[in-house]
Amino acid sequence: MRNAYFLFVILFQFNFVSAQETEKIQAKINLFQKDIFVMIDAVVENSDHIYKNQLKYHLLSLRKNANSKIYTKEDRFGDFTLLPNEKKTITNLKLSIEPNQELKVYLFIKDDKQLVAIDSVKINETVEILKTTAIQEDEIEIKGLVVENVRTKIGKDFYDIFYQKYNRSGAKYSFVININEKPFIGGRGALVSIEVDDKKIFEFQARPDEEMLQKAADYTLKLIKNYSKNRNTFEKIY
Repeated sequence: MRNAYFLFVILFQFNFVSAQETEKIQAKINLFQKDIFVMIDAVVENSDHIYKNQLKYHLLSLRKNANSKIYTKEDRFGDFTLLPNEKKTITNLKLSIEPNQELKVYLFIKDDKQLVAIDSVKINETVEILKTTAIQEDEIEIKGLVVENVRTKIGKDFYDIFYQKYNRSGAKYSFVININEKPFIGGRGALVSIEVDDKKIFEFQARPDEEMLQKAADYTLKLIKNYSKNRNTFEKIY
């Protein structure tokens, strides 16, 4: 019993120290509006006295029309360092936002492979007034999100089949699912890949064959379900 008590104390202290380390990196999305354009600055601050040399950022923007479920996605990735007590803009983005459009922006910061900071905002244009609200990390908008990056009818057919099956499954994962496509020369097929957390979990050669696309969608759902169950293990491996 005494050994168990000491083990609990050690684990508690470890988790407390880890939380303290995480809070020493802060992420902030700054927005500036000019006409129909929105300027986005990704700012990170190191409040620690230790030099940070293994930091990575992911700036994700998702834009869609109010009556649509399909997002247009833009990504910015990069490595950077922070001196002790340094605050700097690590990247910026300029986007246009039209009436009845919605824009969501997420900034993820990792130290090596651990997520240490996140910031997010949601932008709506209503009655010519730009309104910005903060998004909680576990807010429903980020859950169940599927981003389409396809170019051909075959890719679109797979996306539609997968999206319908995903909705019917009732699952709402906390990570973004990306459906990507590289068309073959000649237009008789495409290489479709599915990525989550910037990791490719499945890739296949798609053909204009509905039965094959149905089976591929079913298999993709199984892989994503398995990934979700073992996500912490995958995070340590990659």
